[in-house]
Amino acid sequence: MQAKASLSFDKWRDIFEESFPDLEKYSTLYKDLHQHPELPCQKSRTASVVAGHLESLGYDVQRNVGGHGVIGILRNGDGTAVLLRSELDALPMKENTGLPYASKVKQVDADGCTKWVMHGCGHDMHMTSLLGAADLLRKVRDAWSGTLICVFQPNEERLLGAKAMIDDGLFDKIPMPGIVLGQHAVPTKAGTIGTRPGRVLGFLDSLSVRVYGKGTHSSTPELGIDPILMGGCIISRLQMVVAREIDFKEPCVVTCGNFHGGTDASIIPEYADFKVDIRSFNKDIQLTAVNAVKRIIEGECQAANSPRSPRIVTAATCPPIDNDNEATVRFTEALHSFYGDKAAETALLMDLDITADDFVLLGHPPGKKPVPYVYWNYGVTPRAEYDKAEKDGTLRDLPFNHNPRFAPEIEPSLRAGIEGLAIASVVFFERRA
Repeated sequence: MQAKASLSFDKWRDIFEESFPDLEKYSTLYKDLHQHPELPCQKSRTASVVAGHLESLGYDVQRNVGGHGVIGILRNGDGTAVLLRSELDALPMKENTGLPYASKVKQVDADGCTKWVMHGCGHDMHMTSLLGAADLLRKVRDAWSGTLICVFQPNEERLLGAKAMIDDGLFDKIPMPGIVLGQHAVPTKAGTIGTRPGRVLGFLDSLSVRVYGKGTHSSTPELGIDPILMGGCIISRLQMVVAREIDFKEPCVVTCGNFHGGTDASIIPEYADFKVDIRSFNKDIQLTAVNAVKRIIEGECQAANSPRSPRIVTAATCPPIDNDNEATVRFTEALHSFYGDKAAETALLMDLDITADDFVLLGHPPGKKPVPYVYWNYGVTPRAEYDKAEKDGTLRDLPFNHNPRFAPEIEPSLRAGIEGLAIASVVFFERRA
C-alpha cells in the first residue's frame, strides 16, 4: 500500500478538470441503467452494458465471473493495483418517484413470483460513477502508474455476490490488489462525501423461517393449528429482544420485512414463511440477538402446539466493515486538499450505518493476507430538498435507500461519485507527474 503520490492535490484538481468525462453522456447512461433495473442473478443486460462500456474505454474485460460479474483491468506500468468495486443488482419493489425515467420493469424473482423492479439503493449511480472514474483515470494515465481493477459485483442485495466472484477465482483472474475501495450512495446532501476510519458498517444475519401448523377451514379453527397467528405472535415478541435483552448502549435491530402465509381467507394453511434480519455493531451482541431470535421462534412454536419444529435457515450472513485507519486518513486528507475552500461543506464525517455490505469480503483473499480497504458514502439527496428538510427539522422524513421514492439528484451526485473514486485511486498509485 506504499505510494509516493503527494497529498497536495492542487495539481490533481487541474488534471482531473481538464479531462473530466462528459457528465451529460454519463447522465444519459445513468438514466438508462435506472430505467432498466434487473434483480439479483438476472442482470444480463446490465452486465452487458457495463462490459461494453469498459471495452470501449480500452480495458481488458472478463465477463460472467461469479454469475453476471464483470471485471475491467487497465495496466499502466509499475505500482499498486487498486481495486474499485460497484454493484449491479436492483430491488424487488415498485418505483414511486414520478421521474420521467422511472422504472416500469417487472421480473420473475427467485421465488417464482413476478415483482416490480427498481434501483432503490443507488447501484445505478454506483455503476455510472465507477464507469466515469474508469474513463477519467484512463484519460489521465500519463500522470499515474499502477494497475486499475474495476469490479462490478452481482447479487449484493442478498450478500452472495462477492463470495460467488471469489469462489469463481476472482483473485486468480486479477493482479493482487494493494488496496480495495468502494463507496455507497446515501440520503445525505447531494455532492458531499463522508469518510470514517474503523468500523462503519455492522454485522448481519438474515434468517428464513417456516413455522408449521395444521390446515383446516377458517370456520373450524379449533380443528387446526394456525401458523399465521403463530408467526404473528413470534414477530411481535421478537421486538422484545432489543428492548429487554440488549444493553441500551449497544445498537441492535431486529426486523421482519417479509411474511407470507396461506392462499385464501377461508383456509387456515399448513405453514407460514417469514424472514428476519438481525443487525448490530458488536460480535457478542450479534450472537446474543441471533440466539434470542431462534429461542423465541422455537418457544412460540412449542407454545402453539406446532406439529413440527420450525425450519430456520441462515440465508445470509455478513461481517462488519472496518476501514483501514491509515488508508482512510490518507484518503480523507486528499479530499480536503482536493476540495480546498469547499472541503468543509463537501468532505464530511461519515455516519455509522448498521446496514451490511459484502464488499468486506473483497479485502480477504482466500489463503492470502488481508488487503486494506476503504468504504465511504456520498450524498445524493437533491440539495434544495435536503436544505428545506434541514431547516424544517424533517431530515428523518427524506426517502432512505430501499424506499420507493429514493431519487438521487444526478448532478452533483455523479460528479462526487466519479471524483471520490478517482481521488482515492491516485492516493495509492505511483505518481508520474
